[in-house]
Amino acid sequence: MVTVTLREYATVDGLSARYWSADPADPRASTAWLTANRWPEDGVRFLEATAAGAACAVRAQDDHTGFPRMNCTGIVAGTGRDVTQPEADLKEARAEGLRQLNVCALGYGQSVFPARIPEQQIPVNGADFDAAALVRALEEHADAQGRLLTFLHLDETNPVLPVLRERGWHVGVTDRYFLIEDIGADEADYLGRFPADRRRQLRRELASLDAAGATAEIHRGDTVTDAIQQEVALLEACADEKHGIPGDPGRLLRVNERLRTAFGPRYAVALVRDRNGRAVASATLVLGTRDVLLRMVGLGPGSEDIGAYFHVAYHLPMRLARSTGASRVLLGTGNGTPKLRRGATAQPLLSAVPPAAAAHGALLRRTDAAFAARP
Repeated sequence: MVTVTLREYATVDGLSARYWSADPADPRASTAWLTANRWPEDGVRFLEATAAGAACAVRAQDDHTGFPRMNCTGIVAGTGRDVTQPEADLKEARAEGLRQLNVCALGYGQSVFPARIPEQQIPVNGADFDAAALVRALEEHADAQGRLLTFLHLDETNPVLPVLRERGWHVGVTDRYFLIEDIGADEADYLGRFPADRRRQLRRELASLDAAGATAEIHRGDTVTDAIQQEVALLEACADEKHGIPGDPGRLLRVNERLRTAFGPRYAVALVRDRNGRAVASATLVLGTRDVLLRMVGLGPGSEDIGAYFHVAYHLPMRLARSTGASRVLLGTGNGTPKLRRGATAQPLLSAVPPAAAAHGALLRRTDAAFAARP
């Protein structure tokens, strides 16, 4: 059995470059994303298991406050995803998982990073990456701290999933991640996949800005000015307020400034301005070699009147992807209805809890069944 020692780092900067692709298809797999998409209170740290040929992102917590999408109990219960659970079971799980060590990363991105062959920039297979050794080391690390170890928001190809299943872990779907996999060669090609009635609705949607005298803009890299960054932060704060989150333009500006610095020409902003030139909707975006990632939508007063949301959330990201040679747009989680109506597909995100976590396992089974029943 391989003996694995874990080393902890506050940021990815201390980790070996062998875990990262220099030019990833998905921007969430880049060091730029894992460095810039952070804030001091996020609690995310990085563990390196050199002998297992891997590193991972983790978040420890000692209660059930803050960051609900990084709290195992809420996630396996389907909280915020329209899953009904018995209150008694929720109470039992909250006690069982008061102290957690969650393997997860900000932005629903990659959380386990196998070592790569530098010349080929592909994951190492075989003995160089030992998923079982990594899982055992994490189990021992969490047990020594008296924490419940969990893996959150894994896609179906995550290399630790077979090991977790072999070890009897409870594994199930806890969310869905939406993406537009085929953006079309151009707008006409994109529209051509829909039935006639839906195509007419989308054409009206696309014409909404012209009808209102509004305009759309896409800025990249150096063309994203300080003034635009300020406008975006205010719009994102408005969107947070609409979702019951205290709007903090200063915090949002700091994150976007880090993204602009880290990604350079691969950082972009989509804006919609009303007939008076006032910014009413925005989207911050980052690019990989294959994917355009929609990080956040900002919506201010007047955006609903002109249908601005649909432009910054769907049509402008697709326009950016076509212009840069990308083929997919990553939309994130949340309400699937508007995404599916615009051609998105849903990929399951799975979470896993250990065999002894019976209360969490019961919640996870119900959540998995609820997602299985959805279209």
